Amino acid sequence: MQRNKIEKFSFLWSEARLVIAALALFIGGIPPLVAYGPFPSGLTRTLLVLSWIISGLASGYLLYEWSQHRKLFASKKPFDVAAFAIMVISGINLGITGLFGRNIGMSISSNRTLFIIVGLLYLYVAYYLYNRWSASGKKLF
Repeated sequence: MQRNKIEKFSFLWSEARLVIAALALFIGGIPPLVAYGPFPSGLTRTLLVLSWIISGLASGYLLYEWSQHRKLFASKKPFDVAAFAIMVISGINLGITGLFGRNIGMSISSNRTLFIIVGLLYLYVAYYLYNRWSASGKKLF
């Protein structure tokens, strides 16, 4: 894959992950694939672990690229960096979950109200970053 395709895939994967993670938080921290998926439990678990690891790799790649450029969308807006940090940290957390079987974020609290607040934050971050990405000619760095 070319570098710009990896960047695009990693960004779009992370965007989709934020939306799916928000849905999971809205239903009590249960992955939608577990709650509503049509697959047998063994296949569901395999798909989840694989997607979590991909999420961690995609976020790690984005973090690496950001560290090389220190700009997002050709600017240094603090809110861009904050939203990007939320996206990357949540993805790395899922990567760790896929590798070690422990979700650090979910172990901090199981408060349903907090889950809804974080879910709303994830949706806003996904919306904000997607709009910034689109407005910048679909260039992240």
